[in-house]
Amino acid sequence: MTLEEEAKRNFNSGYNCAESVLLGVSRLQNSARKSVESLIPRIATGFGGGIARNGDTCGALAGATMAISLEFGRDKPEESRDRCYQAVDRLYNDFVKTFGTCKCCELTGVDFKTQAGREVYLNKIHQEVCNPIVVWATRRTYEIIQEVRSGATP
Repeated sequence: MTLEEEAKRNFNSGYNCAESVLLGVSRLQNSARKSVESLIPRIATGFGGGIARNGDTCGALAGATMAISLEFGRDKPEESRDRCYQAVDRLYNDFVKTFGTCKCCELTGVDFKTQAGREVYLNKIHQEVCNPIVVWATRRTYEIIQEVRSGATP
């Protein structure tokens, strides 16, 4: 199963977009982190629907940001954030360039806080809008991680 297929499978099995991207990328990055894997859906749950259905930052972008942070984040406050911030900045700018916005409500056109909005999402938006975003975010995140690891400037 490809990275994108796993993220899409996660997404279609009930995980939200942030959980799906973060799970997919973290599994590929380091299978030794199995104990962390069980925490990842919990860490990412609140980001779905643009942060708790508020339509703000796309959950796929949030999940991708967490995946890059898992790889390049710091463990101690005295450590530099620069490598992580540069990689996430690249991801963020690529996301906005590709999709025109990072706001969930603008990407989906639905209000997740209403029953009608959630129904439109489940019947159409999940497959047609969000699946391609989850796939793109997963792939682009993996590419950026690989590029930064190989010494490419973020």
